[in-house]
Amino acid sequence: MTTSPPPVRPAGDALFGVLLLVLEGAIVLIAAFTLGMRRWAGSYDPRPAGPPPMDWVPVLVFGAVTAGVLLLAWAMLRGGLPWTAGGQFLAAALLGIGTLAFGIQEWARAHPAPPGPTAPASPSASRCVCTSGGGPCECPGG
Repeated sequence: MTTSPPPVRPAGDALFGVLLLVLEGAIVLIAAFTLGMRRWAGSYDPRPAGPPPMDWVPVLVFGAVTAGVLLLAWAMLRGGLPWTAGGQFLAAALLGIGTLAFGIQEWARAHPAPPGPTAPASPSASRCVCTSGGGPCECPGG
């Protein structure tokens, strides 16, 4: 005697998917708030000269949340809930893009662009040197 899987109920599947997305949204908002407060509190600490080191905490936190959502999406797909799994895969893709954006932002903050070449001083800004006692002055470059 074989047992068949339970029938898929699209309305219940979609409702469960929305519930999971709301819970994951709350987790992401809490993580973003906590990381924002961490950055805000760190702004009061004295910093050494030079660029700050790369902060891996936001990248790791959002990477872990993304991995958890992907694992949940895979479990929902295996459990026969295609709508929930689709929403989870979409949320994981958006979280992955956000994680990549955090990584790029942190890398750019830790590796600032080198300063550009300095422009030479204009002749009008240079000082004139008078070599004679009362005669005309000669300005370098002009």
